[in-house]
Amino acid sequence: MRRVLPTLMSQSSRPRLCKRCFAARKRHISTTPLRALTLPSPPPSSGFARLTNRALISVRGQDAAHYLQGLTTANIKSFPSASQSGFYSSFLNAQGRVLHDVFIYPSHQSAEFRGEAHEEPSFLIDVDKAHADTLRAHLKRYKLRAKIVLRVIDPGDWDVWGTWDGDDATLWDAAKPGSEDVGCTDNRVPGMGQRVVTHDGRKPTTISGEETPVEAYDIRRILNGVPQGHFEILFGEALPQESNIDYMGGVDFRKGCYVGQELTIRTHHTGVVRKRILPVQLYSMEDEKAPDTLQYDPQSSLQLPGGAQNISRMNKRGRSAGKWLTGVGNIGLALCRLETMTDVRLTDEGSQWSPENEFKMSWQLEGDEERQLKIKAFVPEWHRNRPTVRDMHRQPND
Repeated sequence: MRRVLPTLMSQSSRPRLCKRCFAARKRHISTTPLRALTLPSPPPSSGFARLTNRALISVRGQDAAHYLQGLTTANIKSFPSASQSGFYSSFLNAQGRVLHDVFIYPSHQSAEFRGEAHEEPSFLIDVDKAHADTLRAHLKRYKLRAKIVLRVIDPGDWDVWGTWDGDDATLWDAAKPGSEDVGCTDNRVPGMGQRVVTHDGRKPTTISGEETPVEAYDIRRILNGVPQGHFEILFGEALPQESNIDYMGGVDFRKGCYVGQELTIRTHHTGVVRKRILPVQLYSMEDEKAPDTLQYDPQSSLQLPGGAQNISRMNKRGRSAGKWLTGVGNIGLALCRLETMTDVRLTDEGSQWSPENEFKMSWQLEGDEERQLKIKAFVPEWHRNRPTVRDMHRQPND
């Protein structure tokens, strides 16, 4: 097969875009008013959703656990292999920046998966669907001589579900021999529910409430201040602590070496985390009063920016107060400077926050007028009660 060398271009030449790339870029900068779209309904108090924006990667082989132990921020070896349920974790680059936030499920106890795994240790990695191949390439890079097999699961073979029942924090019944489901309690936030992986389009065996689209699940997640995926945890840029991965139980600060550990541990023991991802509510520039509580409005007509935007203080200049990440309707997630946008105090030096302060973000699309919205950050209770949350993630032998 002949290798086709890329055509050399002068610096003044403009790269050509294929139709597919041009369409994707056009969608990203679309100026279609949000009011022309139908916003998702609020999530029910109890329900379940097929998470179609997630994909699964299979890691199996006799070295699977040892191999993943050196790559993930969670401590795989702290879980008993015979009855282990899944857990939340992340993969970092060598500089300690987040590449992928994931759930990892041991699958060798699943009756449906065991036939394929041949009784070998095996795991399913639940990752952002758009970047499954990127994670597989990252895993393959560190494979070396490890006796493992990596494979991206074909869509439709296995499905990821999110289930919840009000604020019930029922714990996942760890996989038993003969069990069909793979999954775990979603411990990122108290009462977040469970993650369940099923085979051949089957729904989870234990569910309550009504089935909802993935968009309703994401609204519930945003209201709880839980970031997920590369639009919210920026690929190769975000730190685990700024992304709340430490608060959500995804980092074990007592485990041994793993890729990206040095900066993560140093920040934990000596640094002050001045920025964190928080839920925010948007409101019009004409509104004189900021909202008192975080509440999703499915009738909102606000038009949101298509990508990350800086947040600044109203009527004042200075450094950015935060960065808008993503949202729907009148709510979203933003990376916020805590002592600027909230009443959280990190040191004894004093805070820049005042209840009278208001914040805004401004953006302008090509050929369009400048748009502005006011924005207010909310600190979830599980942030303020983080010692309790950390205790929830401790292992029985601690």
